[in-house]
Amino acid sequence: MKNTIFLAAVMLIVGICCAQSKPEQSIMKNNELTAFNVQKEFEKNGFSWFTENLIVCSGDTSKSNAMTIGWGGIGNYLGHERPAVTVYVAPGRYTWEFMEKYPRFTIMQFDDPNVWKYMGSHSGRDSDKAADLGLHVAYTEHGTPYYKEANIVIECETMSAWHQTEKDFRNDTPKKCYDGFEAGIHTVYVGEVIGAWKR
Repeated sequence: MKNTIFLAAVMLIVGICCAQSKPEQSIMKNNELTAFNVQKEFEKNGFSWFTENLIVCSGDTSKSNAMTIGWGGIGNYLGHERPAVTVYVAPGRYTWEFMEKYPRFTIMQFDDPNVWKYMGSHSGRDSDKAADLGLHVAYTEHGTPYYKEANIVIECETMSAWHQTEKDFRNDTPKKCYDGFEAGIHTVYVGEVIGAWKR
């Protein structure tokens, strides 16, 4: 009899705990990233989105690095049904080594300005920037790294990369930009969008 009463009490406590945890689980669901179609549901202005201090990240499940980027473009490449993103990474940046080595990268947007400020002013050669900021690394089904705290995540597979030289410059705009720029002339990476998520 005592065992029956004890078992009933335990079941009651478990039931109460489970009932109390349901609202928390539904809140977590509301905060999760959900997949979206970039060609039909991307609401940002493509001419200004890259001025919003985005983060690019490359690597795999064993090692990765990210940095702030302010240049880029969205559109199509090699066919109407092939959504693409273009990003620029200078060879002097630590992230450039990852972009060269790994086949995929993610682009992320955050509400917190501390993320892009820190990512843009510190090198991954010196510390784990994600850990420094308290960001949580996660991976897509392809093993591409991103941070759970991002509001938008776009996963790309690199299709083309151009290592620009001064011979590629057609007017004075890039010449003036790179005058005294110590990190080197940016490599242009065109990535096919293979996944996209937003809050």
